[in-house]
This record gives sequence, structure tokens and C-alpha cells, in this order.
Amino acid sequence: MLSGGGARGAYEVGVLRYIRERLKGESRIDIITGSSIGAINGAYIAATADRPRAQGRLLARVWSELNLDEVCRFGWTQMRALPQMLFGKIRDKSTHGAQIGGLVDPRAMQALVRTRLPWHAITENLHRGHLSAISVTATEVATGNVTIFVQTASGTLPPHWPSAQRQSVVLTPITAAHALASGAIPVLFPAVRVGDQLFADGGLRQNTPLRPAMRLGATRLLIIGLRHKPDAGEFQQIREEAESTFPSAMFMMGKVLNVLLLEKVENDLERIQRMNQILAAGTAEFGPDFATRLAGAMHKDKSTPYSHVHTVLIRPSQDLGRVAFETVQRTGLSSYSGVVARWIRWAVQADGARQESDLASYLLFDREYVKRLIDLGYADAARHHDELTALFNE
Repeated sequence: MLSGGGARGAYEVGVLRYIRERLKGESRIDIITGSSIGAINGAYIAATADRPRAQGRLLARVWSELNLDEVCRFGWTQMRALPQMLFGKIRDKSTHGAQIGGLVDPRAMQALVRTRLPWHAITENLHRGHLSAISVTATEVATGNVTIFVQTASGTLPPHWPSAQRQSVVLTPITAAHALASGAIPVLFPAVRVGDQLFADGGLRQNTPLRPAMRLGATRLLIIGLRHKPDAGEFQQIREEAESTFPSAMFMMGKVLNVLLLEKVENDLERIQRMNQILAAGTAEFGPDFATRLAGAMHKDKSTPYSHVHTVLIRPSQDLGRVAFETVQRTGLSSYSGVVARWIRWAVQADGARQESDLASYLLFDREYVKRLIDLGYADAARHHDELTALFNE
């Protein structure tokens, strides 16, 4: 399960690279679900599933080529379009894949996603048995509903996919338009038309797509989060820093992005753990057919028994906002001259007392920052080596 978070997505590459390069034995990834930048990373993994050992290295190379001035370009064209972006404008209906709105010029990211990912290979790898399914989550702009775009090897959805309020499931070949839509951070990047509707960042409603993976039949889940969980000491330090300074607008924008985009995965994991406990206790008390009987009693048309779900969660051991702050402080982003680079410098200067910049951590498509996140993901995966080995070889 691959989460969203803009430039923070480089962390996922480090985890993948460790799995592919250091785990012995089987490390097949059968079902891929992604949201926001995780959808783009996930699509690349699906498209290169026939070359698992090279995946991490190849994806790291793509990330290392990102350039802040190109990915987040803001020029006179975007300045002239500001009134239309802010207040809207009636326009002719656009075609599938068209990008509408957004503060920055999307062409660099669009070109990278469309040209560096062999999209046809997703279908080929599904048909050849290299993986079973891929899903991409996006948010429908008009309604705010979650839409899960799914492509499977069988060409069908699993039977009895439960309906959910404000959520729809669409069986379709996954294309660049789906991934770009899922990664379209509102206001910053343009919404993308898929079919008849506009879609934006999937992380707004479902940033870490556990449930689609389970609906697709996964019973072993590797979840890669993009938010550091501070300990008690770090919480105290954050509060003490906040006492002495008034938050800038840039600081508040970073916190808003945290609320909107970063995963709230703990509740889902708690539900999975509780269900595992129920299944274990029920089997001990009532016998080995307990899971099948329970499924039949709760859902009369459900013939598949409930299963124990094995989970491993890997998340950053460091605050990525602080990593971004340190990177900007050290480099000064001296190789960039664009407007967004200047905004990031101002944001870091304004929040110097706090020694963090969550806003920068989402936007810093910079080679040094990307490398630090890939290295951090690699190191954090190494700390979970035994858990990963057990997960893949269960």
C-alpha cells in the first residue's frame, strides 16, 4: 500500500529498493494499491513487475532526475491564469486526460509520467501473471466521492465487493490519466479529466488504500506511510518551539496539507488487529470452520471465509519536515531560480525557530532531498528486515 505526500513519495522508493535488493527468497508483490504520489510509484512498480530486481534502482533514477523549477514551474502564463484558477470559468468540455486549473505548469510532471512509465506493460504483466491487480484512488471533484480505479488479471472485480457510502469502484485499464489525477494536489496541480468527470488527489479521502487491497484478496499487507510518528520527547519539543513563535502562513499551509493528505492508517490497522483476535479466539472456541460460518452469518452471499491479515507498517523514523528544512538550510536551493523555490526559501526562513517545514517536504522535488528520503526509506526497511522476510515468505 503506497501513500500520498508529494515529494515525500521518494521515501517509498527507498523501501522498495531495500526489498528488491536485500531480501532473500520470494519478494513477489501481487497486489498494488496507491494513492496520490503512491499511485504513480505503484503504476511504475506494476509496469516493471517483470524486472523486480531492477525496479528500485530504475525508479530511484527517475526520482533523481526531478527538478524543482520544472516540476513546480510558475511563470507569466500561470500568473495570467490566476483569475480563472481562483474564480473559475465556463469552458468547453475537455477530453480524457486533460488537465484543468492548478497554480503550477504541469507539463514537466505530465511528460515524465506519460513517457517514463511503460503503461502498456501493466496490462502485459497482469496477463503474464507477474501481478494480480492494481488500484489507483482519486477524488471526484464534483462530489468529493472516492473513486477506486481497478485493473485485474482476470478482467473482473472480486465478487461481492461491498458498497460503501461516497465511494465507487471502476474496472478499467490504468493509464497515465488515472495516476496524474490521483496525484493532483488541489490548487497546486491541475485536476485531471477521467471519462466524464474531473478528479483530484486521492489522498484527500483515502491516503493509504488498505481496504482496496483487502477487497482484492490480499491477506499480507506491506503498508508504507509517509508520516513520522513522534515520541513523547519529540511532542514536548514541538510544543516548546510553538510557544515562542507565531506560526507563519507557510507553516499553516504545511499543517493543512498534513491534515488533508497524510495517512490516518492507525484506525484501519486497529480494526484489522481486532478482527485477527476475533478469528483466533473463535477458532479456538468453536473450531476451524469458525471463519466460514462467521462470514456466512454476517453476509448471506459471502462464501469466502474471513482470513487472518498479516501487516507490516514502515514509516519514516525521522520527521520529513525537518529533513526538508535541513536540506534547504544547507543548500539554499542555490541551483534553482523559480518562484516556488523562492517560496520554499521564505517558508524555511519564516519558520527558523521551529527547525521544520512541512510545506517544503511536499514540494521539494530536489535531488539532494530525494536522495536523503530514499536513503532513509532504505534504512528504515532494513530495521524491519525480519518482519519483511516473514511477510514475504509466510
